[in-house]
Amino acid sequence: MSDINRTEEFLDKYKQMEVLVRNEYNLGNNDSVMNFLISNNEFKSLENELDLCRDTRNLLSHNPKINGEYAVYPSEEMIKLLDKVIQKVTQPIKASNIMVKKSELCFMGMEDKVSDAMAAMKEHSYKYIPILADGVLVGMFSAKTVLEIMVNEGADIFKGDITFEGIKNYISIENVSSKTFAFVGNSTLLSEIKEIFKDDVDNKERINIIFVTQHGKKDEKLLGIITAWEIAAMQ
Repeated sequence: MSDINRTEEFLDKYKQMEVLVRNEYNLGNNDSVMNFLISNNEFKSLENELDLCRDTRNLLSHNPKINGEYAVYPSEEMIKLLDKVIQKVTQPIKASNIMVKKSELCFMGMEDKVSDAMAAMKEHSYKYIPILADGVLVGMFSAKTVLEIMVNEGADIFKGDITFEGIKNYISIENVSSKTFAFVGNSTLLSEIKEIFKDDVDNKERINIIFVTQHGKKDEKLLGIITAWEIAAMQ
């Protein structure tokens, strides 16, 4: 592609991006699209590149050609960046795109044996196991749960065939003393999910896992989970 053709494509894509962003985010005609994108968590990591695109576009649009030639020519990478922004706007990443699906999780029911869960955690190095009832999250079992039960009930409680029903007060999500998890809907945007983990760090809380349901309600069936590992993979 010639420099001139690439420049025309760059200007066309820039205009397309502006229209898409204004429509998608209901921006006014006087609002700066680039300022909005740079301040948006979803595009914050592209701040320097977006600034360069803006400067290039302004130089191309507001300065006449010299002997029929543009003053500068955008690179292929600039066009790829605009394509990336357009894709993010038209096809935003949502919880459903990055979650570990329920079918891929190790989970148990209230009628299952606690000893089986402990064996699975030891064998596979699981940090926690969700406990479901009719597909709805009702409890969380972890090493911390085991320690708490041992302190209050003694270690012998695990030698029998006790089920999760027998320790429901220890695993119930209603009885969790500290905020270790959150719920989001399957259409929740990646930028919002990042904010949940960011608030977790800023507030020194310990959100270890985000549970995904259809509308983000805890009484809905579990669809999947998101941990910091899934977020890191998106960087």
